[in-house]
Amino acid sequence: MTNARDYALLLLDQKALPNWPARRLPRKIATGIAEPADPRDRALAEQIDTGVTKNLLQLQYLIEQIAGRPLAKIHPVIQKILAIGIYQLRFLDRIRPAAAVNEGVEQAKRLGLAHTRGFVNAVLRKAAASAKEAIEEFDTYEEDARILHSHPPELYSRLEALLNEERAIEICRHNNSQPPTIARLAPGRTIDDLESAGIAALSHHQEGMVVLISADKATISRMANLQLAQVQDPTSALVVNNADIKPGMSVLDRCCGMGTKTIQAWELAGPSASIVAIDPAPSRCEALRRTVLERNIGNIRVIQSDSFPRRNPDVPQQYDRVIVDVPCSNSGVLARRPEARYHQSNKHLEDLIKLQKAILADTIPAVAPGGLLIYSTCSIWSEENQQIVQWILNEFERLDVIRDHTTLPHSSEDPADYHDGGYYAILKRTK
Repeated sequence: MTNARDYALLLLDQKALPNWPARRLPRKIATGIAEPADPRDRALAEQIDTGVTKNLLQLQYLIEQIAGRPLAKIHPVIQKILAIGIYQLRFLDRIRPAAAVNEGVEQAKRLGLAHTRGFVNAVLRKAAASAKEAIEEFDTYEEDARILHSHPPELYSRLEALLNEERAIEICRHNNSQPPTIARLAPGRTIDDLESAGIAALSHHQEGMVVLISADKATISRMANLQLAQVQDPTSALVVNNADIKPGMSVLDRCCGMGTKTIQAWELAGPSASIVAIDPAPSRCEALRRTVLERNIGNIRVIQSDSFPRRNPDVPQQYDRVIVDVPCSNSGVLARRPEARYHQSNKHLEDLIKLQKAILADTIPAVAPGGLLIYSTCSIWSEENQQIVQWILNEFERLDVIRDHTTLPHSSEDPADYHDGGYYAILKRTK
């Protein structure tokens, strides 16, 4: 099956979400759902997957209200079919209501749940009749956050404690917005260079950043391979921009991921630098190796490892700049990583902090005397940011904080104002 809505259902079924255990589709059915060949169908499937995830708690509330029964009384796969249908009815104006209803009914049949077609039809038809009606206002900010903006109580409580009620709700709205595609221009490149390559863009308010207009994946890949610009949020770009990287320096990117910051560091350090990028995931390392090969970069070494290779004589043991962009809660980038909003519990945060400390303890010895440690997260929680930096100062000698900076998420009607949330700290090892 290559139906866009079936593929969206498959993507949703792979996630563990509130009230929705992962992988409830029978294996025979799941393996029979293929990624659509038509890019328009792929785009629709991805839009539905993201939209349902972002609005999950609201959609689940509506399912209960319209069906007149609790979620526990509705088969999990049928819940997901209903959520896909109601999402289209409420949020996608270009989808005809009749098409959304009929597709939901037929989807239940295709998935071997034909006996539920009458129920699915009744719920979606009722939803279509009131699709654009606003949900009633609630008595508390927490209920507004949970139902209107699909932010669980533990997440809203953290936001309220960090900020205040009104600012917390503003962040919730931000997290449900559609982020623009923003790119960082390569050194020496301008927006005119993009336009000469047929890539439409607007200037962002942060220097060196642009907002791409209707750029598909192929355009973004071409732009990067031409070394014109690479997709990156302005907040993320600040990390390396403030690392004071100079030509010829040695640089370690300890948690390199797909290599966005690795490439950014290379652009500053140049072809005479020694750059090592480490990540535990084979797929991410392979992606970065392909990038290095495609751009003919000869001085970036990619190592797949859970730890720093301290006993490898071929790997430099100390570096002028050590970038540690640790795995984190993603609390500053929930507009781009919507499923992370459902994993902001204290227990999950505690596990992340243990991992962050383990990575730092393994990496800090690689900072050369006089060198800089650049610690960063895409989190806005102090436990992952300022408190980790204080732990570093308590546990390791000869490190001083030069600067640190927290950015809160922000969006407006002008995409040139948009940026995610995050944190970075620059620490210097004294000689």
